Amino acid sequence: MNKLFTFLLISLFISFGITSKSAADTNQSAFVDPLATPTPLAEIERIELDQTEVVIPCGCFGDDLPREGTACPDDALITIKTFVRNPKNTPLSYEYAVSGGIISGQGDKVVWDLTGTRPGTYTITASIKGKGKISTETRTLSAVVRECDCTCPCVCPSLVVTGGGGVNPGGSVVFIANVSGGTAIDLTYNWTVSQGEIVSGQGTPQIKVKTTREMIGTIAATVEIGGILCPDCLRTDSETATIIK
Repeated sequence: MNKLFTFLLISLFISFGITSKSAADTNQSAFVDPLATPTPLAEIERIELDQTEVVIPCGCFGDDLPREGTACPDDALITIKTFVRNPKNTPLSYEYAVSGGIISGQGDKVVWDLTGTRPGTYTITASIKGKGKISTETRTLSAVVRECDCTCPCVCPSLVVTGGGGVNPGGSVVFIANVSGGTAIDLTYNWTVSQGEIVSGQGTPQIKVKTTREMIGTIAATVEIGGILCPDCLRTDSETATIIK
């Protein structure tokens, strides 16, 4: 009888210890650290570009003349693929910001069109939006735009200054720089006059010169053009006006 009582008592203690331990384990596993950072439901892992360099046509005038053995593509398109970790298939929207060009399409696969941009380095940044704990971290990559390696013909433009004629003392006279043809771009105009005052138009193709009542003789107006020109192009021309007494 004593042995049976002892056995039952030991069994009761063992059972109580196991139950207490299980409850402690349950309480411990249910505890959540309030400072822990929750894992986002979705986040961008990476973005990929199918190419990191595009070649645009030469900046020549008229027909572009590629160097021998050089191919000049006729487009500047890059395909973008955004890879996202999204274990719960949370509905997402994709946003793209570019420093040049435009984005065509939507979603995780779009086209970056750099047609019309100038040579240089451009960036694209991808981000996602959605309900819940969506990561706001972005991903950025860059692409280089360069001109095709071309031999560009160089032709000088013609430059003729017109206007002038006769002007009464105290009156005004107009001079015009006429530039035509050739391969000049980004032209600039710098005028000087032998007497009188340039009252408007400095830096443009046309100026107005004011005379005084004391002036006599002639006024010579000279323009010098700048910009991208062939090295041996004529850059200056003049015209005169006669002060009529």
